[in-house]
Amino acid sequence: MMFEEYVSLIKQLTYQHIGINLSDFQVTQLCKFGDLLLDWNRRLNLTRITDPHEVIVKHFIDSMVLAKFISGVTFADLGTGAGFPGVPLKILRPDLDIVLMDSLKKRLDFLEVVIKTLGLKGILTVHARAEDFGRNMHFRSHFDTVSSRAVARLPILLEYALPVLKVKGLFLASKGSQFEVELAESKKALLLLGGKVEGIEHFNLGEGAEHRAVIRIRKMKETPLQYPRQAGTPIKFPIG
Repeated sequence: MMFEEYVSLIKQLTYQHIGINLSDFQVTQLCKFGDLLLDWNRRLNLTRITDPHEVIVKHFIDSMVLAKFISGVTFADLGTGAGFPGVPLKILRPDLDIVLMDSLKKRLDFLEVVIKTLGLKGILTVHARAEDFGRNMHFRSHFDTVSSRAVARLPILLEYALPVLKVKGLFLASKGSQFEVELAESKKALLLLGGKVEGIEHFNLGEGAEHRAVIRIRKMKETPLQYPRQAGTPIKFPIG
């Protein structure tokens, strides 16, 4: 159990950056998740980050910071990959009802093991492409908050995220230092899809972690039914 050595660091960084004192149970869950991640990573290539200290900062804390901005309790993590930000957020906020969506079944197989091992309830994996997820009437206009980390540029993400948000719901886009360029590219997409930039939250998780900008986008009106377009189209021809 490699992450057990980092219990005090996990507690300290969570309090420092998020202002929350984790329970021993929550810390144990994060440690188990870290161990599973590194174990499965040897076979599946889930993450390039394999140093436990970096996993804690760049995956766990970077995910949990979003808890400050979440509205409501239904949350979708689009292109969850190895479960970020969805799994750390579920550990931090057990009250959240979370859907982890990804297009790669192997990643979701890993996440099913994580969910079972950690005893998480109210968290579901969905195997789909983002465009198909957004056209699924079960998920369309369903979520209070949607997030996506390192999946695509903002105009493309907006086409994935806004259709599945409720009106007045919130999209949290975690971006790096290039966020202003992506925002400038997104004016037309915001207008067409019914979103409005509400604010940008800046933070830095310390040495070795890149600058983070979380762009908060509020859905002001229903997204027209023709969006998202067919799978593959948003990436090839972003709105703009």
